[in-house]
Amino acid sequence: MIRHYYLSTSLWELQLVERQLEKQGLSPAQIHVHSRHPTLLRRFHLLPVSSLMLYDLLYYAWRGLQLGAGLAMALLALAFWWGVGELGWVPIWMFAALVLGFCTWEGGLIGLQHPHHRIDSFDKAIAQGMHLMMVDVAPGQRHSLDAVVARHPGLVAQGTAEGVPQPMLTFQERVMQWRSRKPR
Repeated sequence: MIRHYYLSTSLWELQLVERQLEKQGLSPAQIHVHSRHPTLLRRFHLLPVSSLMLYDLLYYAWRGLQLGAGLAMALLALAFWWGVGELGWVPIWMFAALVLGFCTWEGGLIGLQHPHHRIDSFDKAIAQGMHLMMVDVAPGQRHSLDAVVARHPGLVAQGTAEGVPQPMLTFQERVMQWRSRKPR
């Protein structure tokens, strides 16, 4: 999947774009909008960006996991070099796992304090009242996206990035179906 970014000043136009993309076969889970006004997004029936997409939680958790793995390996190497003695390997392995888990957890907490590196570049435009639309498309759906975007000159293309993996998109679609069946 490839994620395409578009800026627009009109939520009405974004609603039209979303409807047309859904008629072309894109799932609502493939289309997200980020705005300063989340209540307006609900009024226009646009899917807002999930809170996890706004923060660099996964990136920093991954970095914490890498650091923790390095520290755990160093701890195990030191224990091997110095010798374990009567203590045994079980407490050392447990401590190495604890270090790995703590570093991953701490990395995730640091990530919750940083805005997502891809969305951060759009903060100035969003603060000025623009709305960011993110569309995840498979290579076979690119033509449909281009056809819809060509009919809307108010959309300003802002580039592409790596999108959501297909299994995650399938999970999001199932969650959306489950929520629509729930009585409110």
